[in-house]
Amino acid sequence: MRNRVILAALTLAVWIGLKSIDDFVTGPEVLILLSAAVVIMITHSVWLMAAQGRWRRKARKAGLVKQPDGSYLAVTGNDTDPDDAWKPWIDIFISAKNEQRVIENTIRNFFKVDYESFYLWVIDDCSTDETPFILERLKLEFPRLRVINRAYGSCPGKSAALNEALAQAKGEVVAVFDADAYVAPNFFALTLPVLDQDGVGAVQAQKRIFEHQTGALVECQASEYAMDTHFQMGRDLIGGAVELRGNGQVMKRAALIDVGGWNNKSITDDLDLSMRLLVSNWDVRFCPHAYVWEEGVPTIKGLLRQRRRWAEGSIRRYLDYIFPLNSPTRLSLVERLDTIAFTVYFVVPALMFLEVSSEITRLSMGVPTYGKFFALISLAVFVVSQLNLIVAISIYRKKMSIWRTLVHSFQVSCYVYAHWVPVIFVSFCQILFGRGAATWHPTEHAGTAHSAFSDAT
Repeated sequence: MRNRVILAALTLAVWIGLKSIDDFVTGPEVLILLSAAVVIMITHSVWLMAAQGRWRRKARKAGLVKQPDGSYLAVTGNDTDPDDAWKPWIDIFISAKNEQRVIENTIRNFFKVDYESFYLWVIDDCSTDETPFILERLKLEFPRLRVINRAYGSCPGKSAALNEALAQAKGEVVAVFDADAYVAPNFFALTLPVLDQDGVGAVQAQKRIFEHQTGALVECQASEYAMDTHFQMGRDLIGGAVELRGNGQVMKRAALIDVGGWNNKSITDDLDLSMRLLVSNWDVRFCPHAYVWEEGVPTIKGLLRQRRRWAEGSIRRYLDYIFPLNSPTRLSLVERLDTIAFTVYFVVPALMFLEVSSEITRLSMGVPTYGKFFALISLAVFVVSQLNLIVAISIYRKKMSIWRTLVHSFQVSCYVYAHWVPVIFVSFCQILFGRGAATWHPTEHAGTAHSAFSDAT
């Protein structure tokens, strides 16, 4: 109810403001707002790209080792001798519900990492497949594997499952992964030095789609993840609001306890936690050279269901923390500017959709249209979106020819707008008119790509 009231009030305030502007400025209200949003988007994009360009030049001059994804291994600047490095006890959390296809490979992978001071906690969230039997068998093989069997009727959702594990675990560091996660042996060697810095409460690794998965839909998701890496890297470099991504996040237990653990009411535990860490003055950092691989969603139905939850959760977290986010004592000026600018990227597609509808209505009524101005704005949006995509694909994806990169970036743009615009619209409607938040459902994992990747490595 609170989110509904806040969103309705914001919508009304924007409408009144635009009507007031329209009394003095000749032009459609939505086009005015869209123009301002595009200026913010372009400025933010240039800011992030410039920060990454400066960082890469400094890294090359310092003689640092360039990685295949374009990052440099010594990005943390931590030159601590390995024998003197911070080696806390880590509690690794994996929430699993009907994950019989992937959970065994995931568990075996984590017991191959070059780090021994950890427990691996798997929270079985009332699975009805073979998951409980697989876990019981693996407990005999791996003494540091801990299994929590949630009782039927427990509070639903991943957040509640993670909170049950947090209540039992006592390690100094908590790491959260999905049931299909795969990491390299040096994962913690790369992320812990970043987490060890003063004021840092959490570190997010770079998410990647398993390379053995094929298909146009999965390829687009892989490039979408590359785009996310591009933004996360830029936001980290400018001191902005880096976000957790649910899979591959490493956190100080003290930070988690400080913000009260996970929010059981949230349908996107990672985004909600990111906000609460931010407004509690904990920094979230991004570690681009620590990878966590996961399965892409192979079906359109599964993708829309996943992104529908992401979209609504993203909107709700801004509504939940709208007042702390605007407090100068909670966020730095850079964090506030970055947070505002980043939300614009999600607002622009919806505004463009509304303006297209307005232009069609004007045309049908025989009144003057603003087609040329709208076309110019649309071109600006297309150029900045394509530029961000091309940079992200060139650096964080497999190498492609220039022509292939251009074609693929256009395909990804079509994919992004085709599914994000409707799910954002539906999410706004759910918040305004629905009875409550969408139900949390875990993404189904096939396990084929995970098995192939595990066997290959």
